[in-house]
Amino acid sequence: MAWLGLHWDEGPDKDGPYGPYRQSERRQHHREVAERLLAEGKAYRCFCTPERLEHLRAEQIAAGGTPKYDRHCFGLSQAEVKRRMADGEPSAIRFAVPEGEIVVHDLIRGDVVFSSEVIGDFIIVRSDGTAGYNFAAAVDDHEMAITHVIRGEDHLTNTARQLMLLAALGAEPPAYAHHSLILGPDGAKLSKRHGATSVGEYRARGFLPQAVTSYLALLSWSHGDREVLTLEELVAEFDLTELSASPAIFDVGKLGWINHEYILAMAAEEHERLAAAWLPAATPPPAVKALAAAFKPALTTYGDLSHEAAQILARPRIPDELVAEVARGGQSLRQFKVLRSAAQEWVTPEEARALLASYRREGAQRGLKPRDVLMPLRIALTGREHGPELQYVVAALSREDALQRVDDALERVLDPRPAESAKGADRPGPEKGRG
Repeated sequence: MAWLGLHWDEGPDKDGPYGPYRQSERRQHHREVAERLLAEGKAYRCFCTPERLEHLRAEQIAAGGTPKYDRHCFGLSQAEVKRRMADGEPSAIRFAVPEGEIVVHDLIRGDVVFSSEVIGDFIIVRSDGTAGYNFAAAVDDHEMAITHVIRGEDHLTNTARQLMLLAALGAEPPAYAHHSLILGPDGAKLSKRHGATSVGEYRARGFLPQAVTSYLALLSWSHGDREVLTLEELVAEFDLTELSASPAIFDVGKLGWINHEYILAMAAEEHERLAAAWLPAATPPPAVKALAAAFKPALTTYGDLSHEAAQILARPRIPDELVAEVARGGQSLRQFKVLRSAAQEWVTPEEARALLASYRREGAQRGLKPRDVLMPLRIALTGREHGPELQYVVAALSREDALQRVDDALERVLDPRPAESAKGADRPGPEKGRG
């Protein structure tokens, strides 16, 4: 939540008037409220064993009914309850569900009606003394003055139970909003088989927090044609009542597009800072600057940067099928060595562009087209025919590294053996055998 830029006013790490905030620290208070409901006859002790409850459930399902508790312990006398408790017999506390209908006034779906007949008396305190979810949620929502409860539509039946508990406590319920579930592209409930499913996983993949927040907000809500909003804009414009009640489809591709838009709009300094975190720790600052600029136009997530940059940072071995291309550019590559040797240890992308312009002019004077001089150089520096603009490649390599790569490429031309068989063999120097 903090990574997403969503901060809370009070909680376990920030003092406020409604603590303690951990459910485990409110255990004694939950017991006191449960005892109050017992004393008022709104709850009762249940001594049914797990085996009996499972047998009851199986029977009800087999008969085509809705599984619910049969109130076996509802009529136990106080004397019997005390005797069985004195004997150490485990017991839970069940809420005595009143007859009638329960209406959930939902901000998104309108009124949703439940019949108490399908709910059954549910456990509010387990036999180990811990509060059940619905009981703890209802009590804590009331005690902490919660105004809005927003959760998935699969919690609607839980809300019905909590409303009954709040009514039994004489408490005013908060406003409820049950948003639609998030589905995968196949229309099934989003699960791990659809890919990453937690915010932490998207963070680990290099998505930006503002992109994740913006996309999640837009899953069931729209703001005209705008699909990229800042957190400040969401705070100002978001309206809970405008959420769609229809299920939302989670599209990782769309999230990637929004993330890409945020990257494009990012200031260069911030982009470089984030990029550095995804590059090897020993990457020199000039290389970080060049690589960040090189891949920014097409970068979907920062997690992609590690793979893309490795194609430049790792010293290449020229593939067999590209050796002839390097051979045709041998004279031009030697001219590049002259130009690069005369420049400083690191050049900026702008300086690299000027250097390459001189390199192209030298080739033009010999009647060569730009591709005839630039392609052999790209292959020599990266081992590939395609990649980011060459000026960024040159700027990402130190003078020594660039010169060594050109030497290695020229040496590869003199070693016609396939790349695999040549590995580990002694190779002649780049100028051996040449006049």
